[in-house]
Amino acid sequence: MHSYRIGNPNEPAAAGSERALWFDYLGLQSSAHGAQLPIAIRFTDKTHPLTRGLDDWTTINEELYNNIQIFPTARPLARGMQTAKKKDGTPREDDYVVAWANDYHGTRVFSTTIGHNNVTVEDARYLDLVTRGVLWACGKLDKKGNIKRGYGPKK
Repeated sequence: MHSYRIGNPNEPAAAGSERALWFDYLGLQSSAHGAQLPIAIRFTDKTHPLTRGLDDWTTINEELYNNIQIFPTARPLARGMQTAKKKDGTPREDDYVVAWANDYHGTRVFSTTIGHNNVTVEDARYLDLVTRGVLWACGKLDKKGNIKRGYGPKK
């Protein structure tokens, strides 16, 4: 997420500019993440083929990435909410997009900022999200979210 940055990462990059090339591809610009704390994942677009059948869940300690901007070509699929503490010790609720689909000049791009720790990556819910994201990006999910023949579990 934070690779290939040019200039001030906290300023929105103009779509199509040299500074925005990486973010244009991803569909979202981020500049930082919070502390390792649980994140409540909420699927906000349950009609997208990628998210059909996925249930909300709360991760173990993970890093919640901020959203400087979401590009018009991106379709947010899930948000993450995390309760952190401000410098004065009072609670702060952070709520950011954590999974999305992007159309990069006709190329499907799936991205998520979840998955920093082995326990998360081993979680069946995370694996379902990433698997469905890859299948969608490769055109192997139909419009109803069904895995196309030959790409799902063997029966």
